[in-house]
Amino acid sequence: MAKKLPITQNGKDYKPGDIVTWMRPSNRPHIGIVVNQKSRDGKRYKVVHNIGGDQVAEEMLFHYTITGHYRYKFAD
Repeated sequence: MAKKLPITQNGKDYKPGDIVTWMRPSNRPHIGIVVNQKSRDGKRYKVVHNIGGDQVAEEMLFHYTITGHYRYKFAD
């Protein structure tokens, strides 16, 4: 079951497993998944994504305009 979550500027609202979508410059959509690795300052989680090279885990949650935030819960 998917749940659409609010888009916020608070890193604590984004949990491992969440799917996040962004709009990059030139109206190019982008997608990533929040993982259980913390940012350098420990205030938010990193995101795994791929912008043309290979997948990377980076502190990039707020680098682009967030357009969607989703969480999936698997049925028991």
